[in-house]
Amino acid sequence: MERVESIIFEQAGRTPDAVAVEHNGSRLSYAELRRQALHVGFRLRELGLEPGQAVGICQDRSLATLPLLLGVWSAGGVVVPISHNAPEKMVEWLIENSSPRLVVTDRAFEARVSAAVTNAGAGATAAVLSDELLPGEGLPTEELPLTTGDGGAGDDSCYVIYTSGSEGRPKGVVGSHRSLVHYLRWQAAEFAVTGADRFSQIAPLSFDFSLKELLVPLISGARVCIADRGMVMDAGKFLEWVAASEITVLCCVPTLLRSILQAPEDVPGGRALPSLRSVLISGDMLRWDDVEGWRRRFGAEMSLYNLYGPTESTVIKLFYPIPDARCEGSVNVPVGRPIEGADVVILNDEGRPCEAGQTGEVVIVSDWIARGYAAGSRLNGGSFCEVSHEGERRRAYRTGDLGRRLTGGEVELTGRKDRQVKIRGYRIELDEVESILSEHPGVKDAAVVAPRVAEHGGADGVPVIACFYTAEDAGLTEQEIKGFARERLLPQVLSLARFARLDALPLTTNGKVDRLLLESMAGAAEGLAAPAAPEREPRAEPANYRSRVLAMWEELLSVETIEPEANFFELGGDSMTAIRLLRRLREEVHPGIKLGDLYAYPSFAGLSERLGQLLEGGQVENKGAHV
Repeated sequence: MERVESIIFEQAGRTPDAVAVEHNGSRLSYAELRRQALHVGFRLRELGLEPGQAVGICQDRSLATLPLLLGVWSAGGVVVPISHNAPEKMVEWLIENSSPRLVVTDRAFEARVSAAVTNAGAGATAAVLSDELLPGEGLPTEELPLTTGDGGAGDDSCYVIYTSGSEGRPKGVVGSHRSLVHYLRWQAAEFAVTGADRFSQIAPLSFDFSLKELLVPLISGARVCIADRGMVMDAGKFLEWVAASEITVLCCVPTLLRSILQAPEDVPGGRALPSLRSVLISGDMLRWDDVEGWRRRFGAEMSLYNLYGPTESTVIKLFYPIPDARCEGSVNVPVGRPIEGADVVILNDEGRPCEAGQTGEVVIVSDWIARGYAAGSRLNGGSFCEVSHEGERRRAYRTGDLGRRLTGGEVELTGRKDRQVKIRGYRIELDEVESILSEHPGVKDAAVVAPRVAEHGGADGVPVIACFYTAEDAGLTEQEIKGFARERLLPQVLSLARFARLDALPLTTNGKVDRLLLESMAGAAEGLAAPAAPEREPRAEPANYRSRVLAMWEELLSVETIEPEANFFELGGDSMTAIRLLRRLREEVHPGIKLGDLYAYPSFAGLSERLGQLLEGGQVENKGAHV
């Protein structure tokens, strides 16, 4: 059985002196990466890890990320990424649900993770600092045997990545070495990856997007270039980094692509990226306007690809080399055709194959999909199943995505069959949000919808999460609901939420919640906090602009209390939220504020000072630059 780390170690034997990974000017060669990974695996065994047991990794991405990842695998462990940005209760739940033997973390998160381990009550689990696992004296030089323990040599579980779940908690998707190796080999061959390539690495380990960024280059002798966590928040700085790092393969989501197109053109890389040969786009719907805007700005020489695959499919299962002209008959950029070893069928509501042009559920057929969901997760409606395909029963995954096959054979996505949505690249189960709100002891009923609404006069509209609830206690406030949700939802999700209290949820004639009516209410912003098109007051004077800015932050971020040193991005702001804030600041405070100011002065105090100086015609010292 091929294992991911063994293939990378073999590559290290062929190119020991080549640079494998770099971050902030520091580098590891392939030989150094192998030595550090083997040392990590050896230390994990010393700490009691047996093959087949889980190891949580809760750290900010750094030069240590790859030695830790490969080290866990070299010891036969199963990687469980845990986001260090997740709420404390979510971290505790992930540890409790995955039952890792060990949790590895950075010194910056040691106290928080240790407390979560204790509160989770997960038995022998302990928090270990990542720097204590990295090499000291007596480095091992051979791979560890994987023939002991319950996992044994036949257990090829590789990772458990948690995604949003309709049962009210995330689902743990169990990936396998064999399926991941199959994908990695396909992409390396299809895109002709060589030792001269430099891959961007921007995604956290808890996002399966990171697997192609980290591992495809390493099986090919190429270089992984890790960007700082805050880099993608400032598109101008990100472009400078892409240019300076001489990135040849850029992996990104459509929202980052759009953010780049709004970056200043006078920064390095702002008009040309001569080293870049391929852009791999995945994670959300891609629009033709995005592609055309990119090519107008950066030229048509580089190759653009639209990739598609839910976490359950093992990273990617369809891809589309984007042509110079729009694909005839498509609305969105198609996701294309299946990779080698996979197929796709589109089924109607009766489970029969759709004709070309008909919309149905996209079903991925392959022997190389994930193993299933982790123990403790109730299977989501039989998503992993068998279907009849070309005269035989084949293993398949029902994606829940709606799509159609175009006349040329390409698949185009059109939406979601169930109540899972993607907003700004985040995969969100509305049922999960609804379940969390319903857990509040003062909430009687809750219903959540995600309509598209006009925001600040925008013509096209943007999706929001509209949360409606009822309560018997007249004293229950919206702030209390938000505070409760803040402990259980990621900040990026909460920043998209709008709340409204109703006397009763509207029902259809058969007694079900009338979600269509709620969507129309949300679209009209009836009763919703942070309405889509708030009335504008005259531009602020120096005497009262701070209170205006404070109200904007509270509205856009769904945060009740803003401390002076609070960081806009650490509270859940992202590039799209920053653009909306910029628009309002220009309208209501001062037209001279720039997007770069939001990143240079991300704290409330710093941004307020910057605005004050603009209003007075002066300058301000940079305070708390966001990195």
